[in-house]
Amino acid sequence: MTVEDIEKMMLKHARKVVKEAARLREKEMSYRVLVKEYKPMWERELYSLLRGVLENVALLGRDSGFIGEREAEWVCMCDLFDGSLNFMSGLRYYAYSAALAKNGEIVYALVVDLDDMTYYRAEKGKGAHYVVGKRVEELKKAALKVPASFQIIATNVALKNVHSVEFRCTALELCALAKGAAEIGIGSTWTPELAAGFLIARESGLNFVDWEFRPIESVPIEYEKVRYVCGTPKALKEFHSRVGSISDIVVEVY
Repeated sequence: MTVEDIEKMMLKHARKVVKEAARLREKEMSYRVLVKEYKPMWERELYSLLRGVLENVALLGRDSGFIGEREAEWVCMCDLFDGSLNFMSGLRYYAYSAALAKNGEIVYALVVDLDDMTYYRAEKGKGAHYVVGKRVEELKKAALKVPASFQIIATNVALKNVHSVEFRCTALELCALAKGAAEIGIGSTWTPELAAGFLIARESGLNFVDWEFRPIESVPIEYEKVRYVCGTPKALKEFHSRVGSISDIVVEVY
């Protein structure tokens, strides 16, 4: 099965997820039920779908943890309803986020904006793209067309003396960075939430460093917290010259 076939399968599953979530919201189901029952269930569903097309696959889910063999050739890292609290609160920015790692390296990523089913995709070495219907746009080129941008997108952090914006959806925040919506991203998040957006941002020409400005070249295939700064090499260099350490401007990590 090709990457395109897997992508079609995931897009179909994403539509199922948001349809079921909408039904839960209409029934006024508690957010706790969504997180504790449905989000792990959707991750197990994706695992079953992937097992049907990839012989040796495991899954590292935001809500289900690690499923399958630790030494599997393929690992899907995912949060299939990132921004779910936004959705249940009647707000925007919620996404289906999934990345495939082969032998420890992320090679494919998909982030679906579940509000309108547009999506971002990337394959290692082949760039990152934004897809609206049949229109496909390279993110690196799209970023060059942006006439103005925010200074910082903050992910799960509060910053002092800095103008920033946040979506409360890690995957879409990273995709917005890749699309040129801000110069810098500062975040603290878990690897299943980070994985897809990481490859999309990297393939669009952005780099990642930790809070001491040391390079982050890859995402661990483990359930770990990652504290990062993201931007173009030029933007990171300029930001580092103004800020000695990220800990100097972070008020709170939540």
